Amino acid sequence: MEFKSALCSDSDPAVLTRSICDQLSPMSKSDLVVLFISSRLNYAFERIVSEVRRRTGCEHLLACNAQSVLGNTRELESQTAISALAMAMPSAQITPFRLDDNRWQELLTDPDALDEALAAGDDTRCLLLLGDPFTTPITQLLELISTRLPHVPVIGGMTSGIRAAGESRMAIDDRIYRAGAVGAAIAGPVQIDCVVSQGCRPIGEPMTITAAHDNVIEKLDEVPPIEVITELCSNLTQIDQLAVEKRGLLIGRVIDQRKGNYSRGDFLVRNILEADRTTGSIAIGDMVSAGQIVQFHVQDAQTATEDLRLLLQGHLLLAEKPRGALMFSCNGRGERLFGRPNHDVAAVQDMLGPLPLAGFFAAGELGPVGRSNFIHGQTVCIAMFNNG
Repeated sequence: MEFKSALCSDSDPAVLTRSICDQLSPMSKSDLVVLFISSRLNYAFERIVSEVRRRTGCEHLLACNAQSVLGNTRELESQTAISALAMAMPSAQITPFRLDDNRWQELLTDPDALDEALAAGDDTRCLLLLGDPFTTPITQLLELISTRLPHVPVIGGMTSGIRAAGESRMAIDDRIYRAGAVGAAIAGPVQIDCVVSQGCRPIGEPMTITAAHDNVIEKLDEVPPIEVITELCSNLTQIDQLAVEKRGLLIGRVIDQRKGNYSRGDFLVRNILEADRTTGSIAIGDMVSAGQIVQFHVQDAQTATEDLRLLLQGHLLLAEKPRGALMFSCNGRGERLFGRPNHDVAAVQDMLGPLPLAGFFAAGELGPVGRSNFIHGQTVCIAMFNNG
């Protein structure tokens, strides 16, 4: 098993392509190259994909466009750049797939059709997934995958640096798409571990939803949520008050309520979208129902740093250092959150590296929480590869 990453920034697509291929060239023939290409290079996307595949001789290629890319030890935010990870996994089976945007009704209502499209079996270790945010019903798709393939994590992201449908660029091998989703099922004797850092920490106490409909929470422990929030905010520390003022209050839903003693990593964290002061209810970015346990959360740079490092440290307690990694970060992280460049890649390399790493800043990151897959925001999702 061998991994090699490449990263380059330049305004000339020919220079970028040549540099990426040169950086990958010392490697033996790869089974899969994953390529992230600046959206500023949409006009040259097909040419870049074709040339990288020809020069590397890779068996399969998976690619998408992005507002910003990252790799090795750098995060190139809003630059004209390309990042790549080449993988040689001789014993693994890699099966690329495409989810056609014209087939969503069939794929989401006929589980057998989705199973066939994903080409995933009992030996599947992971699904890499790249999707167009305008034409992919990603929430419903991930729910169905989690039901059909409960043992399979989905890791990836939604294309970014685009403003409308039709601007996405995705590739499987030499085929280019502008809608739907593409991906690869990886099966066989390979270990793939996922870390999903939502960069938040819980405040207050866990509470039970006692009245709700759709995405609206009407009562928490029989009390209107606005009253709970008012009481909570009146007792916050100065640090937590600043976090709420700067980035807003968040709410996390417990994924596995059987666990008890909930902590970071047990919650699916979502934004609070709206508060109704007439009824005291709140609307959040998630579907909810009575009986679910939730807890309010805050996010700031220090918390996001601690959360990522704690999760990486926890990974090291359970597994060996990885041979290579793919990383999908939110557009809202990077310098916007931390005030300095290269924060997340530096943390990964410091704790797990040096290792080949590539990724991009997505318009929605895909990764598992518990045994279910979700789309996230303000999150970094990492897939780490090792011998099985």
